[in-house]
Amino acid sequence: MLTTILQDRLCGEVILNNDPGFAAARDALIWNGRKPRGQAGIIVKAAHAADVQEAVRFAGQLGMKISPRGGGHQFSGIAGRGQMVIDLGAMTKIAIDRERRTARVEPAATNLQMARELAAQGLAFPLGHCGDVSMSGYLLGGGIGWNSVEWGIACASVEAVEVVLPDGRLVTANEHEHADILWAARGAGTRFFGVVTAYHLRLQPAPGAILTTVRVYPTAAAPAIADWAERMMADAPLNIEFSCKISAPPPGAPIPGKIITALTTVFAPSVEEGQALLARAGEGAPEALQVMEALPTPLEVLYGLIAQTMPDGARYGVDAVWSDAPYADVLGTMAEAINRAPSGMSESIVVLQPKARLPGNSSFSKMGRIFGALYGIWTEPEADKENLSWVRGSIDSLIPTSVGSYIGYADMGRPGHQHATHSDAALVRLAELSRLHDPEGLFAGRVPNAAVA
Repeated sequence: MLTTILQDRLCGEVILNNDPGFAAARDALIWNGRKPRGQAGIIVKAAHAADVQEAVRFAGQLGMKISPRGGGHQFSGIAGRGQMVIDLGAMTKIAIDRERRTARVEPAATNLQMARELAAQGLAFPLGHCGDVSMSGYLLGGGIGWNSVEWGIACASVEAVEVVLPDGRLVTANEHEHADILWAARGAGTRFFGVVTAYHLRLQPAPGAILTTVRVYPTAAAPAIADWAERMMADAPLNIEFSCKISAPPPGAPIPGKIITALTTVFAPSVEEGQALLARAGEGAPEALQVMEALPTPLEVLYGLIAQTMPDGARYGVDAVWSDAPYADVLGTMAEAINRAPSGMSESIVVLQPKARLPGNSSFSKMGRIFGALYGIWTEPEADKENLSWVRGSIDSLIPTSVGSYIGYADMGRPGHQHATHSDAALVRLAELSRLHDPEGLFAGRVPNAAVA
């Protein structure tokens, strides 16, 4: 069999759709408990870049569509929609050069793994907000991470990428060689035409302290919260991050109805300076049900808090918008949506970042002053239709104020998804580069959206 020839060439493993363990391996590709209907026939679990090259050449010879899989955390299940999935899960190495403040990171290293390695070296990076997300999908989609207004969108700090192209070549793309490939890798997401096997990153000195003040409100307080947030963030330094989480209250909390948790986080040179910045930011804040001032929140703590409300194995339907509307409009719409959510597990995050800017020289090309994400979270398969309809209808109500969507959260399984993830100019250039580097269309990002159960 041809697949036996492929296995003989690999250090990793080949799993076929008639192998006893295939169904379990196929489902394990996707973090979401809601799995895509159309999935892979061959899974290649690559041990290193040479395995990726062999798998890509093999797929090219047979004209098979390819889906690279870094961590499978994308909510629409895009990691499993190719005829061949190249699973990069074993490629997790991180090498940090402390003196040069650079790192070489393999694709399946997670945000949490990276955070721990950086903390040990006194360094930092605008890592993603979920600890178990792989660096691959996060960086390839652009990377909206911690302190990204001050440090920049993560892909702007990608100085080079090692990429296996559709013809099986392994190239290093940087500003001087294969610069068009580097441009695409900075934000193309599912439209990228290769497999990134390593990222070379520019790092930052670690902040002396990360502190967060938490204020809890009823959802009826949304207008007052928004008014304070607009005034506060207009004058705030770049190292202050503000977001509101809208959700059910924690179990056992004596609070009726849904709540808005307003989070003001500072990445400061010292604890004292961080406390002063948070005190100034809190001036004029509406009276809250509960306030927790200047809590020490290193990234591991922040990751733990997020993981509590996003359980593995749950069923997810997620979409997001960028908006330049007043914060009150987006926060109010999201609060109304959560108040009528069919599942009590569902939540929304609405980030206000009026000073954020698009990175230069990158395909990442859609961003607004507000990022709003809606998470439908439930457990029973029979509730899929109701919850998906709620997510999609709620997001549709924001279309008049939307300037696009973030590809890492966009509902890529929805036919006719209406929120552009890239500018028109970036889409044209990505299409041109895809035709140049992937003329046979091997990479599944060129295929229309897969249906999702």
